[in-house]
Amino acid sequence: MSDSYSQERFTCEYNKVCGSIFREERKSRGMSLEKIAAGLLSKTALGNMESGKTGWRKVTGDTLFQRLGILPDYFEMVASSDELERWRMREDISLLISDQDRKAQDRIREYRERYSDREPIEEQFLQKAELLLLLKEQVEKAGSEVCLQRERIETMAEAAIARTVPDRRGGKWIELPLAPSELEAFLLLGAVRMICDRSEEAWQIQQAVWDYPRRHGWRKRIIVQIMPQAALLGMELALQEKDSSKAFRMGREAVEMLRRNSCHCYLLPLLERMSGISEVELWERDRAYRNEIIVFRDGFKHIYAQEGYPGYRIWQGVYVENTREAGIVLKMLRKFAGKSCAKAVYDGEEMVITERQLEKIERGEHMPSHENYQRLIRQYGKSGGWMMPMLETDSVEVLEQWQEICFLIGFCEWDRAKERIEQLRQKVVMSYPRVRQAFLLFDALILQEYKREWEKSLDMLQKALYITMPDIEGDKKWWVFQREEIIIASNIASTYRILGKMEEARRWYQAVRFSLQQQKGKSGLEQRGYAILMESVDNYLGQEERYEEAIEANKEAVSNYLKQPEIDTLDRAYYRIAWNTCKLSSKQKMQHELYRKQWMDAFQASETVADLFYDEYIMEFLQKRRKDYLM
Repeated sequence: MSDSYSQERFTCEYNKVCGSIFREERKSRGMSLEKIAAGLLSKTALGNMESGKTGWRKVTGDTLFQRLGILPDYFEMVASSDELERWRMREDISLLISDQDRKAQDRIREYRERYSDREPIEEQFLQKAELLLLLKEQVEKAGSEVCLQRERIETMAEAAIARTVPDRRGGKWIELPLAPSELEAFLLLGAVRMICDRSEEAWQIQQAVWDYPRRHGWRKRIIVQIMPQAALLGMELALQEKDSSKAFRMGREAVEMLRRNSCHCYLLPLLERMSGISEVELWERDRAYRNEIIVFRDGFKHIYAQEGYPGYRIWQGVYVENTREAGIVLKMLRKFAGKSCAKAVYDGEEMVITERQLEKIERGEHMPSHENYQRLIRQYGKSGGWMMPMLETDSVEVLEQWQEICFLIGFCEWDRAKERIEQLRQKVVMSYPRVRQAFLLFDALILQEYKREWEKSLDMLQKALYITMPDIEGDKKWWVFQREEIIIASNIASTYRILGKMEEARRWYQAVRFSLQQQKGKSGLEQRGYAILMESVDNYLGQEERYEEAIEANKEAVSNYLKQPEIDTLDRAYYRIAWNTCKLSSKQKMQHELYRKQWMDAFQASETVADLFYDEYIMEFLQKRRKDYLM
């Protein structure tokens, strides 16, 4: 790591930066520590988290940010093995609850038995899951039986809310800071009111939740975390009143929010409920839209069924695509540097922990203190470049602008991206390492897009990567590639491929892919940046005419994308399957008809996803090639 990096690095550690951003956002809303922390943790505990004195636990920390209407995915976080194992078990419940009631109940019971020290938001999740299972059971029975259970299900709904919202008297809860996962508990109470023929009370709850994000000034990216659920309850209430147009319009607003954010949370339930409304019951302007909805419904039912994915799953309020396990991080960095455990326990001055303790941390049995963790990673050049926002800033507005640029580049809207890059350049401190890194990446990509100067672009990409990655002869596959590093390294590999340096390209692809596979850890999810890597890998395998490998890699990518809330790259993966299958068919003509069915299916799936999410670049691309795949 260069001296200039050491001199210029942004010195705040993750907890302090994270806490600083949270504190600034909290104060800008005039919100006290006591109010924002209520039901989750004490005022003192939150004060310590804000100042960086204590660690920022994943579940509670994410919920706190969401109470401010902010998604905390601007950060790359490190969590304990225990936290990620708990997330994995909750994810299992989320996937099972739609059609495997008994297994879901067993998993909930297992969770309670294994983890007695549950945080409030964890317990609330379990209570909501139990209530959903009971509601499913009751709705399948006669209405009279439901009302016989009214006291029980109302008690369960009230208890789920009270887990993190201890005082909701007089409807004042609408003024409290609440996360989407907490608002879901209110929607469940609304559903209970509805099935017990108390529709007026159900409407009051539904409207309060529907209006909540706008009332509290939430950013659009987090509104999508609650709008679909609120829409589904509202649609059922409207249909009970025979107001099909109102139900359809509410569903349409939620679907459009999902489309604009490339998100598929509760997508299929919305599509099926909307397509079930008769065309004659709708206003004329909604009829054509209903036809689109039917196409999307059929397309996604097929996609989910083909991939064995539950379209009616529930979603957690906490995501871990930006989160890594502390033990895996330390193990990988140690192997990257070629150190033994005996040598890795020193921070350059003295022993931080014992060799035995490090071995247990790497196995996920122990979690180091925040201070010790920082001392251990500092020897790998990670001080100042790890556990931080994507850009070194305490401004959520700047982080949003950075994310918008990444989104525009992903959708190949280069002119708009250039304009936003120049605007962002005026708002950041260019001497900060990760800021320099981000702009070098942007400039390299623009150079490729507009001038095709591959050698010059490669030099810029390498300079960008080595701002945060030591330029040493370590085994790169063991480097803990972070989001921006994944994107940069994948582009380095692609540029080598374009320049005809296939061995260099292969070496970079293998290193990044191996690193990500190691980091999947307890969550089983790929890290952010994976989509860029897989597109690059496909291009490499295609150029090598290794079509079968490319097909399998892309099928794996499709499965991984569906596990995420946002699936904006799914259309590209399906097209890559179609292209490779078509190429494979030309080499193995004996199985042409079998391959033809496969590429047609993949191509149509690509069209469905691109059309749903307004991916105009891919839609135009697919339209030009439609006759090659479907005629």
